[in-house]
Amino acid sequence: MNRKYIFYAVVFSFLMCTGTAALFAESEGEKLFKSNRPAEALLFLEDEIKNGTASSAAWNYLGLAYFQTGDYQNSVDAFARGLKVPSTNKKILAFNQGNAYYAMGDYENAAKSYTLALSADPKFTQALLNRANSNLMAQKYPETITDYERFIVMEPQDPQRPQIEQLLALLKQEVVRQEEEARVAAEEAARIAEEERRMAEELARQREEEERLEAERRAEEERLAEQRRAEEAERRRKLLEDVANSLQNTDSTNMTSGTEDLIDYDFESELD
Repeated sequence: MNRKYIFYAVVFSFLMCTGTAALFAESEGEKLFKSNRPAEALLFLEDEIKNGTASSAAWNYLGLAYFQTGDYQNSVDAFARGLKVPSTNKKILAFNQGNAYYAMGDYENAAKSYTLALSADPKFTQALLNRANSNLMAQKYPETITDYERFIVMEPQDPQRPQIEQLLALLKQEVVRQEEEARVAAEEAARIAEEERRMAEELARQREEEERLEAERRAEEERLAEQRRAEEAERRRKLLEDVANSLQNTDSTNMTSGTEDLIDYDFESELD
């Protein structure tokens, strides 16, 4: 036998007996997880990841271990960490992250995670169905309808189809109701806005009228005050004039020639 083939045969036998088992041996964390001991598993898995001895599946197991212990936030974070690592199964990590978000009641982020999983595999119908459920919980009914209808097309034999179709009928009715409600609300808002506009115009007109009347009132008060001031000035002038006249003696017998002696006009004229 050719020595080269003998060599490869020996190597193959060796790998089958030892090397292959070592290459695919489960870590302690993975074993504990598969033994349904998630609380213990996550401690080992975190240590294995820290030491660089973890397999590419370790982040998924870690996220699931946190999920099973009810620690949804660390579950989300573990899946997010795994999504950044090369060679990990991004599709599954994103899907499981969506489940963790859903369990937290964070339906917006759950839908985003399912969308990420669908971007990796557009035929991943379970992610599509879960995204529809997330949108339903977030009350995004148009998006929900689209996803459910797409799911039925992709999975026509799914056992849940009757329930989904029943739900779709209710959702479509609800969308119609909401659209009608939105239309009525928009009309009411427009009516109120028009009413408020007219009222604002009327209030502005009333203010202008009040300001005009107030300006006229002030002008009339100022005119009357000016009239009173003028009358008072005239009254004072006359009073002063009367006082001056009362002090002025114009009797002819009291007239003076500029000397101490008074000129007496009490005689008969020589011209007579």
